[in-house]
Amino acid sequence: MRFVVAYEGTRYAGWQRQANGPSVQGVLEEALSRLEAQEVRVLGASRTDAGVHALGQVAWAETRRPLGPERYRTALNALLPEDVRIRACDLPEGRFQPLQGVLEKTYAYRLDLSPAPDPRQRRFALHHPGPLDLEALELALREVLGHHDFRNFASAGGSTRTTERTLRAAAVERVGPQAAELRFTADGFLYHMVRNLVGASLRVGEGTQAHDFLLQVLRSGPPATGIKLAPAHGLTLLGIAYGPPAPLDSRQVP
Repeated sequence: MRFVVAYEGTRYAGWQRQANGPSVQGVLEEALSRLEAQEVRVLGASRTDAGVHALGQVAWAETRRPLGPERYRTALNALLPEDVRIRACDLPEGRFQPLQGVLEKTYAYRLDLSPAPDPRQRRFALHHPGPLDLEALELALREVLGHHDFRNFASAGGSTRTTERTLRAAAVERVGPQAAELRFTADGFLYHMVRNLVGASLRVGEGTQAHDFLLQVLRSGPPATGIKLAPAHGLTLLGIAYGPPAPLDSRQVP
C-alpha cells in the first residue's frame, strides 16, 4: 500500500526511525503492525529532520489486510497519534519504491513577520520581526535557479552520490498581512539545502549581504557552515511528484 502522510514534526526526532527519540516512521510502523497483526516496515521518500513538518510525505509498506484504500486509511488513522495522519492510500502495481521515480519535490518555509511572535505560529514559522526586503530576497534566490553543484548549501552529515541538483522554482509569497512563505521545487535536495538557502537569502533580505550573495556561495564558498542554518520548525515538505510506472503528485492530494 502506498501512503500520503501528513505530520507535525514538533515532537519527533525526524522521519527516520532512530534510538534517540520518537520518529514518524516509528509510530507509523507501530500502527501498521497493530492493524496487520504482524511486524510491518515502512519505506519513506524523504528523511525530514527533527521538527520539520510534512503535508505530502510519501511512504510504502507491504500490507495484507483485505481492505480497500479508503477503509484502510480510516482504520490506520484511528491507530495513529493526532499529529500524524494518512491523507490518502492507493495500490500501485508491483512493489513501489518511494526513492525511485521521483520527478520533483516541493518544500515551503514560513516566516512570521509580526512585531511580536504570533503564538499560533510558534511551531510552524520562524519569527523575523526586523525589516526584510522580500523582493530582494526572491531576486537572490532566482539567481541560483537551474542545474548546479549545491555542495556549498549542504551541511555535513548527508549521504549522496552527487551534490548536483536542479532548482526549478524558488518564490516568495505573502500568505497574510504579517506572514510570508518561501517555496522551493527541485529534482531533489541535499541535507539541509533548503534551510541553508533560507538562511543565506534572509541575509540578503535584511540588507547585510549583497544581492548576489547566494551566487557567490554557490560558485566559490564559503561552505554552508558559514551560513546561519534556518531553524527546522519553519520547514514543511509540501509534496513529491512521481512519474510512471506509478505516477503520483502528493502536492495535489486534497
